[in-house]
Amino acid sequence: MCDLYSRTQVSQRANERYLDAFSTLDDTTRMAELIRPLQQPREYRNRRVRALRPFADDYTLLEAVNHGEFMLYGLRNRDLQRLLYPGLAAGAVALEAKEKRRRSAAVSRKLRLLVAHGLLQKVQKTHRYQVTAAGRLAISAVLTIQQTSMAILAKAAA
Repeated sequence: MCDLYSRTQVSQRANERYLDAFSTLDDTTRMAELIRPLQQPREYRNRRVRALRPFADDYTLLEAVNHGEFMLYGLRNRDLQRLLYPGLAAGAVALEAKEKRRRSAAVSRKLRLLVAHGLLQKVQKTHRYQVTAAGRLAISAVLTIQQTSMAILAKAAA
């Protein structure tokens, strides 16, 4: 009972993040305005970061980050490893330490790429990343375009 106040605070913040995720569904920003900045290289901590390729190599990464389970509590490196390397799930076969480090490093680079483009932000004093509001919009735009047929787009344009 003594931690009731802190529990309400945490629950309230989780509810707000969840509602923010739903609010991205009703936005009037053009798709090109959301996606074009992602397709440009960026500077992050005085280093160049490559442009995202949202309709090619990075599509599965954006799909993985968009999982609903990550909207409330954020995501970790190991969460993305589980989604990006499904054949290598824990328990299937014990992976060598070298392979574990290689996968972890690859996912760390992908996380840095998403942070540099403003899609994720690091949660201080944790190993978690939270999807930003702009990130939710941009990821939703990419996934919607990829799943929408030309007939529906033609109706919307008319």
